[in-house]
Amino acid sequence: MTALSWVIAWSEAGVFTEYSFLPLWLGYILTINGISQTVYRTSLLSVMGWHFLVLFGASIPMWWFFESVNQLVQNWEYKLPHPISEMHYVLQASSNFATVIPAVLSTAYLVYQIFPNRSFHGPRWKVRTQYLQMAVAVGFLSFLGLRVFPHETFPLVWIAPILFLEPLAYVSGLPSMLRVLSEGNYRLPCSVMSGTLFTGIWWELWNYYSLPKWVYHIPYVGFWKVFEMPILGYLGYPFFGFVVFTWGAIVLWVCFGQSLADIFDATPRPKHRSGEFAE
Repeated sequence: MTALSWVIAWSEAGVFTEYSFLPLWLGYILTINGISQTVYRTSLLSVMGWHFLVLFGASIPMWWFFESVNQLVQNWEYKLPHPISEMHYVLQASSNFATVIPAVLSTAYLVYQIFPNRSFHGPRWKVRTQYLQMAVAVGFLSFLGLRVFPHETFPLVWIAPILFLEPLAYVSGLPSMLRVLSEGNYRLPCSVMSGTLFTGIWWELWNYYSLPKWVYHIPYVGFWKVFEMPILGYLGYPFFGFVVFTWGAIVLWVCFGQSLADIFDATPRPKHRSGEFAE
């Protein structure tokens, strides 16, 4: 599916090219899970089962959020082969956006199997109430900065959401990256960051000769492009990975009471509907 969709995406096959993004990324998701299952006898898809489908649904509002923020910073725009109606655009874009979280988390899960657990333990983070309050305040100021000084603050697009989501998840007792780091576990954050960057490279590669496609308008650092993305723009992918993980973890917990961190770790811990984990 991936190989055929790749050929179609870079060809001039009319309507087939226009709708190649979804099968291309479905193929990627299946391929990554297939590699993980074959090599390590486990994959995110096999562990989650039908619950895996909720990741597609969670992905759509997450990326529409970034599209709304992009209205402020104007860092990317889409090139279409011909005009389409607003309804057509929303439906086609939403179906494409649905693949983001499954692709990122499937890749992160594979990377998690590759990284040896014993090499990724370190100092435990001390998470204090004042730190969480400060993070939320900085997040609020970051969004304000994006509105007032969009050309100077555009990197905060990928950081500001974390400053809201992580404190919210931690205080609510939900799975979060802060909770993992407070246990001295660096394997999961490193896997998410690496997996998201790897996925991002494929996004940019497949986008390069495709149509529809996106192009970037990034002030100050729009040089040395690797595909359409300026090389420094790839630094945003690891931070984006934290947003993907935490948002996906919140949705999964709300829908099924499952911890995404436990799914990666394959070591279930007791969970309580009150939202607090047992020590």
